[in-house]
Amino acid sequence: MGVLPTWSARSSGRKRYQPAVGDAFEIDQVPTIEAKTRGFLARLIALSAAAAIAVAAANGLMSGHYAALEVVWAIVGPLVGALMAHYFGAYRRHER
Repeated sequence: MGVLPTWSARSSGRKRYQPAVGDAFEIDQVPTIEAKTRGFLARLIALSAAAAIAVAAANGLMSGHYAALEVVWAIVGPLVGALMAHYFGAYRRHER
């Protein structure tokens, strides 16, 4: 039979379930973190949509068939529309 390791959380000076990496963040930073995350995701969706449309359009120009562009637009269009409605919608005008 093997010997079990004798390492414990007490020997390292840390509490048992304390994270080893990073610092705790203040509760008032949560809205800032959420806003940065939403902005990153919005940019990611917009740039991915633009790249997908550009690739499908280039494919259509080279082949002469635009079915792929129609399919990409059917998927990307509602996503872009939702982003535009969120950032430029009527309810944003009244928040100021």
